[in-house]
Amino acid sequence: MRRFMLQMTTEIDFVSDTDDLAKNYEENLAKVVREAAAALSLRAVSGNKVVKVQVSETKNAVSL
Repeated sequence: MRRFMLQMTTEIDFVSDTDDLAKNYEENLAKVVREAAAALSLRAVSGNKVVKVQVSETKNAVSL
């Protein structure tokens, strides 16, 4: 079985920036990514499973 890794960075400007909002965003983002990957269906794919989804806030990120 082949494995693929997705690396994605999102920049979010919350209306009211709190740790609770950030944690809720992390949890929902992980859920959406997991569901999207599990639902991906192609004729050449007989099955797939999401092995790991990890979402964490990055500090002092540098934009390129």
